[in-house]
Amino acid sequence: MNGKTAANLAKAPQGGNVPIWKKINPRMIFPALGLIMVVLIFQIFSGGRLLTANNLRVILNDVFPILVGASAYAFILSQGNLDFSIGATMGVSAAVAALAAGITPILALPAGIIVGAVIGAINGFSHAVLKINAFIATLAMQFILGGVILIILRGGVFSVPLVMLSWNTMTLRLSVLFAVLIAGYLVFQFTPYGKYCRALGSGIEAARQTGVNITLNKFIPFVVMGATAGLLSFFSIIRTATVSSHTGGDLLMSVLNAVLLGGIPITGGATSRFRAVIIGSLTIAFLNNGMILLGFVPNTRQLLQGVIFLMAIAISFDRKNTKVIK
Repeated sequence: MNGKTAANLAKAPQGGNVPIWKKINPRMIFPALGLIMVVLIFQIFSGGRLLTANNLRVILNDVFPILVGASAYAFILSQGNLDFSIGATMGVSAAVAALAAGITPILALPAGIIVGAVIGAINGFSHAVLKINAFIATLAMQFILGGVILIILRGGVFSVPLVMLSWNTMTLRLSVLFAVLIAGYLVFQFTPYGKYCRALGSGIEAARQTGVNITLNKFIPFVVMGATAGLLSFFSIIRTATVSSHTGGDLLMSVLNAVLLGGIPITGGATSRFRAVIIGSLTIAFLNNGMILLGFVPNTRQLLQGVIFLMAIAISFDRKNTKVIK
């Protein structure tokens, strides 16, 4: 062994030791750092109003539909799929729930969930069984549902019995929120189904060869997402007591931005983690609230959301595996 070789061996890490900074995956830390930066920036520029008790209650109300929706959307995105119909699904479910509430308010919740689940099942059937690209199938469904809600509402606005406003309690919201988050986390991270979703995102053929039921596991997330949109439609009507053609209009962008900013790649796969749901949803909620506190008009907020969406895709896109968007 010559002197140069010995010197090189002396400089090499011993025992397979790798510097800790080389073990850090930027996709794991950037979402959390992004949340911290958003909170700090808006806390400073809002003059400390962001983290006041009253404003935090507003943020909690605003983050509820994002967190619940993102909990279901994570299963779809982890497969490398997209669902563009969730906002329209929520709108149609709310319209039907309002009609059911006119018979008796107690029917509103099951009506909304059932309608949402049926719409999700159609999306799932189109993609999993008919082999239609999920992007195309759900985009078409969004346009279809946009027409359906106009027919149901007849171009107007539906109201629900005012007694339903008393159901909109923080206790109910927190109970549902924690139940959804706990169930979503356990299923996503620790059950075979959660692993199958990530496996489909990593590669369909490899998943098929290991015995995964491709059709069934592609179908289920759309049904769950539809039912979740139906659940959110119920909370929308007990908060506002009305349904219009704009109900659910902001859900898609908020949920999709949340899961992407949280760190789930748009290509899905094994790196998908449920913590992205919480981190991303809080980031979007604080960001939207901060812009309102600083007086940003709706058009400007929408513009910034679009820019954030493009940035989130650029950061999360897995360029080593571009064939998993199905």
